[in-house]
Amino acid sequence: MTEGRRIGLPRSLLYHTFHSLWTTFFEELGWRTVTSPPTNRRVLERGVALAVDESCLPMKVFLGHVESLRGHCDAVFVPRIESLNETEHVCAKFMGAYDIVRNTMPDLPLVTYDVDAANGVQERASMLALARELGAGPLVARRAYARAKAAQRAHDLEMVRLQESLLDVGSAERDHTRILVVGHSYNLADELIGKPILEFLRSLDVEVVTSAEVDKPQARALSKRLSPSIKWTYNKELLGAVELYREVVDGIILVVTFPCGPDSLMAELCQRRVEDVPVATLIIDELQAEAGMRTRLESFVDIIEAKRHAAHKAEVEA
Repeated sequence: MTEGRRIGLPRSLLYHTFHSLWTTFFEELGWRTVTSPPTNRRVLERGVALAVDESCLPMKVFLGHVESLRGHCDAVFVPRIESLNETEHVCAKFMGAYDIVRNTMPDLPLVTYDVDAANGVQERASMLALARELGAGPLVARRAYARAKAAQRAHDLEMVRLQESLLDVGSAERDHTRILVVGHSYNLADELIGKPILEFLRSLDVEVVTSAEVDKPQARALSKRLSPSIKWTYNKELLGAVELYREVVDGIILVVTFPCGPDSLMAELCQRRVEDVPVATLIIDELQAEAGMRTRLESFVDIIEAKRHAAHKAEVEA
């Protein structure tokens, strides 16, 4: 019996993309889900202490979240994701997350499943196998997976719908500056990394559009216009968001966490190939001061608004 058993979900990395899938799946199997608290300085500092120096900021945050679940659940869920389709890959941190946690915290009980579509390991088969490991019969396992996928699809569609409704107002009809913030969902949704950026922009009366609420298949297809050869699935989605929205925003902010190689390449591509919209890059690490971040954002918004006012004045005079 699984009644009363608890699965811990670290509120970091792919949780921000797949939380509906994972939460529904485990709860349909009869497990309670326990999510770690929003990121704070204590979580980050603990993650920094556990990680090797060369780890990227999101991995340091992730280790802090895993550690914070100790004693609050029966096992922590850490998936191993290598590729979501046959021709692309995800960042190495998703491939190594399970092994990093297992070796960093060897006494912590873990639950996992593998996804490596490039080598024939599919999500459905892996999640059904996990359900069986957790004591579910075949019928319960298939039902749990089907309901979890339906919940994830509904969530994704709703996020896209909400953003598209915001974009229904065209540039000529709106009063506010509109900025596209491009970054991985695990950065933009994080309380310490991305949310302060989004909240501060909104406090400046900026209409914020993000790459996290994009139609992902459409974005991956559009990414070819900026880079036909990039192989990282999630960076393709970010590039596709730039291509999808560049004509309906006044500026673009790229949120890059140090020292992320794929994101650095994406930022360089955008800086070189997006010439019709102002682009700024924010590089965030664990030492980032909020005052410095705010100063850069204010300056960027001021430049964009001055450009908008000049364009409006030229139209009126014409």
